[in-house]
Amino acid sequence: MGGDGTLKNKKHRFVLAVLVLLFAVAVGFVAFRLGRREGDRNGGTEEQAGGRGNEKGNGPEDEKETEFGSGSVSVAPALFDGTFCDFSLEPAPPALVSLADRLIPELERQERVEAAAAYYRRDDAAVYHGMDGLPEGSVLGVGPDFLAAAGFRVEKGRGLSERDVEEKRRVALLDGRAAQVFFPGADPVGETVEVEGRLYQVAGVVDLSEPRTGGGLVLVPESTWGELYQYEEPRSVVLRLLEPPEEALTDEGWEVLRKETGTGAARILNSMVPEGEAIRYQMQ
Repeated sequence: MGGDGTLKNKKHRFVLAVLVLLFAVAVGFVAFRLGRREGDRNGGTEEQAGGRGNEKGNGPEDEKETEFGSGSVSVAPALFDGTFCDFSLEPAPPALVSLADRLIPELERQERVEAAAAYYRRDDAAVYHGMDGLPEGSVLGVGPDFLAAAGFRVEKGRGLSERDVEEKRRVALLDGRAAQVFFPGADPVGETVEVEGRLYQVAGVVDLSEPRTGGGLVLVPESTWGELYQYEEPRSVVLRLLEPPEEALTDEGWEVLRKETGTGAARILNSMVPEGEAIRYQMQ
């Protein structure tokens, strides 16, 4: 009897030791994962802040980053001092929330505008595939009209459909940079990525016809934005420009057209912002 009791005690101690070990491993894994995410967020924020400084004219002109395709220009909410707003902690002014959507038709009627689309953007996004993160990447909440307006083409799989948006499907598009980080040398279509703790299935890979600086992009249906981030926030606008039919534009000519069109679009958007509001749209 005494031997049986000793054997049982040894088994209990062994089981307890295994459980303690498993608990310690689980805690360590969670701490490691959270540390990775926090490091990615901090690193991404620092580098993005530097990029925004260039956009505001605080850095060399040749370091200025084009938002999307060379035929596109982006307009985003900004403070008067040129600092782009972060609506992740506080709600946006109600007057700005649906402004971009309401004025898209008017923006598309401008002389040099071929297409326009409103979209959400978050630069401090937590996006993972397994243990691999996208520290310098961004998540965009878009509709089916965004790809054409921003100058993206589908490289693999498909783009976003109306049903993706209507049914709030958790599908995602990766640009070439994000696809290379998460699935080097492999086809990502059908695989999954984790966006802010939620799984999205990769429906396609999209990219621009010209080189783009910056981190990778993950595009999700705009209707799922509220599941990931604060929903009541203003949207940025991207415009696809038409080249004047009378002559081919040089790089300098395109830049002049971008600035003129972007400034004009910001003026149209800001015409609906109430007096005294500290947040305005400006060209990126």
